[in-house]
Amino acid sequence: MKGRTDQTTPADMSGLKEILDGIAILLEEQGFPNDLISDVQLATDEAVTNAILHGYDGKEGEVRVIAEADDREVVIIVEDRAPEFDPVTFVSRDVSLDGDDRPIGGLGLILIRNVMDEVMYRREDGKNIFTMVKRQGSDTHGE
Repeated sequence: MKGRTDQTTPADMSGLKEILDGIAILLEEQGFPNDLISDVQLATDEAVTNAILHGYDGKEGEVRVIAEADDREVVIIVEDRAPEFDPVTFVSRDVSLDGDDRPIGGLGLILIRNVMDEVMYRREDGKNIFTMVKRQGSDTHGE
């Protein structure tokens, strides 16, 4: 049976823990192992944090997180009304550079791409809609 959570938080990080806890409960109910739950929570944390810190940049707003899961996969949708930003086409940072020589930012997007099976973006009705998919049995964990 498919499960779903739908939570909205102000663009100030105050509701992030509740969102991540809700996702963990949903995935536990669907039989996801702890390592995949951690991956999904980490990717969601990064996506929501990016929307709040970089998208809204201190301005008021909200971030909505929808999670739908069954025993095979989870789909996480992060929506915000911050200025348009497509994380899928964002050019990743050169991680081979020394930390002092590397520009700040972008590493969270690399992490999301590495732990999730699919990432997609669209802009619709003034909203950034970032979708992430993780399947049970996928080989992206820890790569």
